[in-house]
Amino acid sequence: MKCLNIIVFYDNYEEVKNYIEDVLCIGDGNVDIAIVNNKDSRNQATRLTSELPAWYINKITIYNYGKNIGYLNSLLKTIQKINLDDYKYIILSNTDIIYNTKDFFIKLLQNEYVDDIGCIAPSVYNPNKAAYSNPHYMTRIPISKLQFLTVVFYFPRIARLYLRLSGLKNKNFKVEKKDSCYVYSPHGCYMIFTKGFIDRIKGFEYGVILYSEESCVGELLIRNNLKCYYDNSIEVIHNESSVTGKMNYKKRFYEWRKSLLYIIKEFYNV
Repeated sequence: MKCLNIIVFYDNYEEVKNYIEDVLCIGDGNVDIAIVNNKDSRNQATRLTSELPAWYINKITIYNYGKNIGYLNSLLKTIQKINLDDYKYIILSNTDIIYNTKDFFIKLLQNEYVDDIGCIAPSVYNPNKAAYSNPHYMTRIPISKLQFLTVVFYFPRIARLYLRLSGLKNKNFKVEKKDSCYVYSPHGCYMIFTKGFIDRIKGFEYGVILYSEESCVGELLIRNNLKCYYDNSIEVIHNESSVTGKMNYKKRFYEWRKSLLYIIKEFYNV
């Protein structure tokens, strides 16, 4: 059994190319890669199948859906086109990820998880913050917190101040590596899904393009009576080169608020 790693191409040829080379180098034939082409203004995506070593080409498939469908929907659309029987795990990840050990996929495939686990969250170390990003959310986010944030993000200047103060607060302490445990949701930069979970969410479509993907995953797990498990025995490094960080801040807060309103409507029965 193998892993399928779904990634997004968004005018980031060099980053995607470097990531593919790293994955296939340490994957030892156990990893296939699905690239969802969400933006390719310089027509570079096809170069990935011509400039990489020949044996890599058979491990890579590029999917074009004609528009930017976002991060989570790149997973949700692509799982409808693949034969799930070929894979033990489906991974949705950023391409600003570094594998600090060569046995990541070997350990993942060797690990055995109980049947009620639908998502595995690896340890994620962020060198820019000198902290660990997982566990992401330990428990479900109260609706009062989500509603509060929808108000905050309605006012861009207040939202900028709120995020700046939150950032200063978080700088005052380092998040140490935690013991393995059940959590509400994984950090969105690297999410590992079991075939059982993927089978159950086929046909679901995320109602927005950006943000709150982790909450959506957490809620889909609850809806399907499955759990998320943070496993600190496997680890990746996240360099956090966010594409959304380049977006105009007013647009960013608009999209963020839109995603929160969607989560509330879809999952909180309000």
